[in-house]
Amino acid sequence: MGKLIHFFKKRLRFIIFSMLRILTMVLGLVTNIIIVRQLSIEDFGVFSVALMLVGLLTTFGFSWSSSSILYYGSKEKERFGSINKTFWARNIIIFVSLIITTMIFILFRNQINAYIGLDIWFLLLLWLYVSVVENYLNQYFLAVNKQIMSTMLSITAKIFYIILILFLQFDVTTLIIIHIVSHASVILYVLGVNRKDIGKFEFDKSWFKEVLNFSLWQLFGFSGLYLINFGDIAVIKYLMDDQNVGIYNGANQLFNAIVTFSFVISSYFASSVSTYFEKNDGSAIKQFFYKERFYITGASVVAHLIVILLSEPIIVTLYGERYIESVSVFNILMIGSLIRYMAVFYTLYYNTNRKHKVLQYVNIVRAIINVLLSFILVKWFGIIGAAVGTTLAILVTFLFSVYYCEKRIKAFL
Repeated sequence: MGKLIHFFKKRLRFIIFSMLRILTMVLGLVTNIIIVRQLSIEDFGVFSVALMLVGLLTTFGFSWSSSSILYYGSKEKERFGSINKTFWARNIIIFVSLIITTMIFILFRNQINAYIGLDIWFLLLLWLYVSVVENYLNQYFLAVNKQIMSTMLSITAKIFYIILILFLQFDVTTLIIIHIVSHASVILYVLGVNRKDIGKFEFDKSWFKEVLNFSLWQLFGFSGLYLINFGDIAVIKYLMDDQNVGIYNGANQLFNAIVTFSFVISSYFASSVSTYFEKNDGSAIKQFFYKERFYITGASVVAHLIVILLSEPIIVTLYGERYIESVSVFNILMIGSLIRYMAVFYTLYYNTNRKHKVLQYVNIVRAIINVLLSFILVKWFGIIGAAVGTTLAILVTFLFSVYYCEKRIKAFL
């Protein structure tokens, strides 16, 4: 009993962080349930397409450089006691990328409105800028080991969002406005930023080059991640219709919520694992990759099996009988989700050992396999084909990561 108590005490902070992340995931699911039940299947399909375009905006507007704060900021904090150089290096990068993204979006606003079927291009652009602030604060808190604050930031936005959609009637346009307003509430968390971590403007040329190089490779890989996240929806919209987009995205939203929780592992441990490799601490590396990893993976397997067994009542209870076709799609995607939970440990290795280029190649290859398989399989099997394509792409790239990373991790022991 004493050993068990010690086991949980040692991991108490991670357990609290994980519980808060689970709460974030649950709140996201509640939000999705309310939206799905309020909108028609076709309108949910339209909203899904709008989300796809917001994903495009955020991917190329700022997301590709967000990991630099976490990985380089934590290293700078360890060495110099602040994240000043990383913070200002990313400011320069994001300023340029946002200007380019904004100009392109304005130029193609009419085509964007026509593709969605609604005149909402300006709202999507506003959504982008609110997301920038939220992402900045989230990555800052993770970099300075304030993981719980980072999670509370997300919880605040989601609770505000749920309150608004519960008490307001909405269509697709109103829903987007509600999303923007609720997520803008996280700006208050700027009060939790320690000015000493940021300091005055400082430009370190060599550090900037390193951050830029890392970020550019993230851009390369993030374009792949965008295709992974939204390629299926684009293919289904092209080959089928908005109703099938809605049915597929009902399952896909649940899948994404569960997969996103896997990043709790990388987010929470990124700073520590980065330090282990920086100090060449073989015992700590062994403890994490060959003990902690197995505990977390075992729990993930059990959780996924339970979800698969209960998938039909989960879908019907959450979305209603009209989404029953989402069940088979969801079960196939859950296999891919389990593989993603095992693969996230290799993401940690790649990013903490300057192997981010390899990781981005992996993401691009996965995206290409995903889209090609989906395009072929959707023609044969409909929306189930898209789920099969996604899962097979995850499996192929996971097997490569096992081959590539395991022997390199063992070299540190």
